[in-house]
Amino acid sequence: MHETWQLTRFRVGPGDWEGRAAMLRAAAGRAFCGLFRGQIGLEANEGILLTVLPAELGTALAGAREVEVERMAATVRPREPAAPSQPGVYAFRNFEIRDADSVEFVSLSERAWPAFEAGYDAAIFGLWKSLELRPPEARFILLTRYASLATWEASRADVGRPEFARRHKLTRATRVVTTTLA
Repeated sequence: MHETWQLTRFRVGPGDWEGRAAMLRAAAGRAFCGLFRGQIGLEANEGILLTVLPAELGTALAGAREVEVERMAATVRPREPAAPSQPGVYAFRNFEIRDADSVEFVSLSERAWPAFEAGYDAAIFGLWKSLELRPPEARFILLTRYASLATWEASRADVGRPEFARRHKLTRATRVVTTTLA
């Protein structure tokens, strides 16, 4: 859990997705932990590459547009670097909070997950804290796998769980995008 992770968001040109995906997988090598293609909130030619640092991508992103890189530290998940493999919908949700609330935010999330995962065909892959922001601000990135968009939609009704209700009160802003494994 002590690794530094990197989330790289990028956009490629029309017809360039398959070739670029193969280049990114090869360039990332052992650092590769997932490649996700945009579904909702991202264009179909936008993607997210998840790696453990150091990841030497070399020229694999040459020609890609709007490349954004975010370094992150894993919190309570994932415990070890691994690439998700189950088909489904992968939701990346960003939470903007006060840094002073970080410990409580992570604890609330961890306590809520077992019942959440038992109640839906869903699995929490990871919760990372961004290393790009400094106190008093903090950003967390949550990656959750859902069986389908219908499962994701059904889980939105679960906001009444006490841990999620409290976490919502700590959250200043949140944004979600859905993706599929590429």
